[in-house]
Amino acid sequence: MSNFFVEQARIGNVYHSHNTTAGAVTVLSATCTGLIIENPAGSGKDLVMQSMSFVGSTLTSIREIGVACSATVDQTGSTTTTAAVIHNGRNTGSNGNVGVGKSFSIATLPAAPVWLRPAGSPKITTALEASNALIVDFDGSFIVTPGTFICFSALTAAATGLCSATWAEVALPA
Repeated sequence: MSNFFVEQARIGNVYHSHNTTAGAVTVLSATCTGLIIENPAGSGKDLVMQSMSFVGSTLTSIREIGVACSATVDQTGSTTTTAAVIHNGRNTGSNGNVGVGKSFSIATLPAAPVWLRPAGSPKITTALEASNALIVDFDGSFIVTPGTFICFSALTAAATGLCSATWAEVALPA
């Protein structure tokens, strides 16, 4: 972990979210399931992504998992949502500081996402799942600006598993 994220965690600006039960990660679609991190328009913050991870839970066909994002800024945000849990990285025994970022396990996005980065395939062969989490390590190299989102997506077929994401919320540059 970089010094940036350590310092942001110390001052209470780092957040972690996950789906609470294994869920389907859909193929690129505005009807999205898995895990979506959204920065509402007008939030006044940038969501600086640290990492996202996926662990498959159901043995199915070979498929690819990755991260997708919004192609444009949208002022309205997602609809028909199911909220996911958000925890502050500075664990003080409660979830009182949830920040501005929104996290959903199901959402109707403003528009279909576009492919950003692959994470890998949770299936190695027709009979063997990968044994480790598939991790996309951004270490601050991707920022979810107000009115945009980032999410998990599958490329060829839906996959079921546990998803998580970690980010820091910082004030917009002057």
